Amino acid sequence: MTAPVLSAHDLVAGHRRRVVVPDLSLEIAPGTITALVGPNGSGKSTLLMTLARVLPRHGGEVLLDGRPMTTQSSREIARRLGVLPQTAVAPVGATVRELVEQGRYPQRGPWSMLRRRDDEALRRALDLTGLTALADRRLDALSGGERQRAWIAMTLAQETGVLLLDEPTTYLDVRHQIDLMRLVGRLRDEQDITVVMVLHDLNQAARYADRVVALRDGRVHADGTPAQVLTAGVLRAVFDIDAVVLDDPVSGRPLFVAR
Repeated sequence: MTAPVLSAHDLVAGHRRRVVVPDLSLEIAPGTITALVGPNGSGKSTLLMTLARVLPRHGGEVLLDGRPMTTQSSREIARRLGVLPQTAVAPVGATVRELVEQGRYPQRGPWSMLRRRDDEALRRALDLTGLTALADRRLDALSGGERQRAWIAMTLAQETGVLLLDEPTTYLDVRHQIDLMRLVGRLRDEQDITVVMVLHDLNQAARYADRVVALRDGRVHADGTPAQVLTAGVLRAVFDIDAVVLDDPVSGRPLFVAR
């Protein structure tokens, strides 16, 4: 069995003194897409940000490449793990290019000059997110969706083997949501990148993820393939909704319709 690239053991997580995730264990296989789903307040973002070491643990352990994160430096982790938080603040007056360049810092250090490989990574990240024409535009002059794509481009420029994305389709219109989800699939297929992302759209999770983890009250209620997790029973238990689950005529995966 392939060793997990990222794992949590008996994890206790939350905000300050408030525990949101009381006791959770999870292993993420390399080269897979895992979608974390659940109602508001279920602990999805808290879990993701604790896996990213953005939030401190209250207990338990998180391993990256089989090593406790507590034994690794921030720069070591940033070279292996890219993070897109739910809310991020850019420097005032920064352009798209300047933001995306931030993703290269773990690879070269804050005072190093950009090298050819850095330039190539920047061009590729801008191209993949459709932002090449907006590279010199100030972030505060962009729409919400364009800014979201700029943050995604910064994460891609980091060129890590693991991506943690917290609601990456927020602010994106339908076309760019589809483009982003297809991009995530290409990163898995062509570069063997591991992706863990929080999604609110269950049909997106069903269509694009290899694995779906459904959370409720900070605990894993269901964990498996989209077909195993996105059932009428799980949707009722986790989301309190009555739904019909059909076969998507395009992908053959589950497609839910609320009654």
